[in-house]
Parts: sequence; structure tokens; C-alpha cells
Amino acid sequence: MTHEDLMRYLDGEMSPEERREAEAEIARSTELQREVAIYTRLRGDLRTLAGQAVLRRSVWEAVNRRLARPTGWVLLVTGAVLWMVYGSYLYFKSAIDPVEKLATGGVAIGVFLLLGSVVYERYREWLTDPYRDVQR
Repeated sequence: MTHEDLMRYLDGEMSPEERREAEAEIARSTELQREVAIYTRLRGDLRTLAGQAVLRRSVWEAVNRRLARPTGWVLLVTGAVLWMVYGSYLYFKSAIDPVEKLATGGVAIGVFLLLGSVVYERYREWLTDPYRDVQR
């Protein structure tokens, strides 16, 4: 029995026929019995340790989550709005042909609508994402 087969046996990944053959081989070999006992005990110990793990978030994560991120978003949105207002003012005050203004304005509005719809869709998906609080 290979090491990979032993791991498949311990993980329950064998078919019933393969499992019977593996059990028969384990019953014949004291070395395999010893390895099965070691790995079974190791699995139990790891599960016990995993159950005891407590996720502790640092103080700086809380500061970032409660202060830095909202402040960053406010500054980003405020800056983008001011930039767009100033750009629009310059755009409409320029001496460019009105047809060109309508064409470029239509493209710009279309891009912003598409971008806004994608951002909104991602935000809505993020709200219902069951894995958003999972830490790697």
C-alpha cells in the first residue's frame, strides 16, 4: 500500500471495494497499523487545535475599518465630484463646436453609467457575500 493510498483510506476517499482491500492489508501489516494509528491521532490533535483557535483582530484593523476607510471614501468621492464639476465647467465654457460637445458628452455619460452600474452591482453582491468575513 502506498502512502497516497493510506491517505485516501484515512480521508474516506476509497470505493467500498478498495476500502475492504486496504483494511485487509492493514490487518496483515503491523507497520501499516502503526501508521494508521499515528495519522488518526494526528488528525484528532489537529482538529482539537483548530477548534481552539481564536481569531484576534488587531487594534489597527479596527482603526482602519472604522476611521481610515470611511475617511478615504469621503475624500475620494468629494475629490471626484469637485473634479467632475470643474471639468464640466471648463468643458461647457470652451469654444468647441456644440456637436463635438454632444458627442463627447454622450460617450462620457455612457462610460459613467456603465461604471456606476458595475460598481452598484458589485456592492449589492458584496452585501450578500457569505465569504466576505473569511480571513485567509
